Amino acid sequence: MTYQLNIKEVTYALSEALDLVGIDDTMHGKRVAYMAAEIAKELKYSQNLIDDIIFIGMLHDCGVSSTDVHNHLVNELDWDNAQVHSDRGYNLLSNTNTYKKFALAVKYHHTHWDSFDVDVKEDVKNIANLIYLADRVDALRAQMKHMGVKTTKMIQETILNYSGEMFSPEFVDTFMCVSSKGSFWFYLEEESLEEYYLEWVSTGKTEEFSFEEIRELSLMFAYIVDAKSTFTSEHSLGVASLSKHLAELFKLPKDICEKIELAGLLHDLGKLRVDDAILNKPSALNADEILKMNRHGFDSDIILRRIKGFKEIAHIASLHHETLDAKGYPYSLEAKDIPFEARILSIADIFQALIQERPYRKGLSAEKAYDIIFSMFEAGKLDGDIVKKLKENLESCYQYAVMK
Repeated sequence: MTYQLNIKEVTYALSEALDLVGIDDTMHGKRVAYMAAEIAKELKYSQNLIDDIIFIGMLHDCGVSSTDVHNHLVNELDWDNAQVHSDRGYNLLSNTNTYKKFALAVKYHHTHWDSFDVDVKEDVKNIANLIYLADRVDALRAQMKHMGVKTTKMIQETILNYSGEMFSPEFVDTFMCVSSKGSFWFYLEEESLEEYYLEWVSTGKTEEFSFEEIRELSLMFAYIVDAKSTFTSEHSLGVASLSKHLAELFKLPKDICEKIELAGLLHDLGKLRVDDAILNKPSALNADEILKMNRHGFDSDIILRRIKGFKEIAHIASLHHETLDAKGYPYSLEAKDIPFEARILSIADIFQALIQERPYRKGLSAEKAYDIIFSMFEAGKLDGDIVKKLKENLESCYQYAVMK
């Protein structure tokens, strides 16, 4: 099966997931991309290069899954450990053909202008430093309680102080020029920024992507989500693997099996919004923490359905915590409204989570995990046909869930 997609739309939508890491200060990647693009426009860069800069700006923090790391990056102008996420982002992008050409700029996007290795190509050095400048402007903005004349001047003065050291003098001078306009700062507001990108996305061309290409993109974002916690390492990959295996055991059509696999890879995108302390809490969550955790399926849906052609995948992914007794979340759907594909994903998600170690318990054996799933079936929560299929193929299902 092939997909007709606008890669600008896909990247814009999936960057929503990266921006969720900021929790209360979202759209960081989009603000960085916007500011870098405006500086590039002033410098008369070609439109193709400006488009690349926007892609890089949106993806530059793909190596950040942790809210704790995000907090360091926005609250410290020059954090000592910033290179860790830059290297991780480089590795993720290098292994994704669609974004491979952006990898080096991401690798160096926290490198000081006066500290580049001599063997770094000039074009990489320039784009990386442009992103760095815009990134630090947004970090300074995030530290302000409100934006006004005094705060914008303070940001300008801080950036100017590091001209020739942290940032290219040419980029600093151009930033001073473009940021002298009120509209430059107004566009950092959510509604204005969304309008800016609606226009940009509309200029993208619809192209044909193979399932393998879309799977590779989805795999990259699955790695980002699974890095959120040491306890969820490879969870999305295991859920996708088991979901597809169960779908194939039911002899579902190939295109349906592929959609279920993609939904499995992307089902937990919304978890990037959950604070690290909640995900790693070794004791029971309180009511507010449960509410924050339980919205992640909803957030995954909101992100994915913005991609034309992904509506069905988004729907399946968002329902992985719905139960047949209408007591699931986030929608509390009745059984008749939960499609078979989502029922498969739900059981795969539960099984894979049970066999993985969690902060509050050790990973369970296949048999013990099945016993819990069977008890949930008896309570009217899970689909009996899928539970039966899991039992009949317990060994292979376990192997697919751990990807061995």
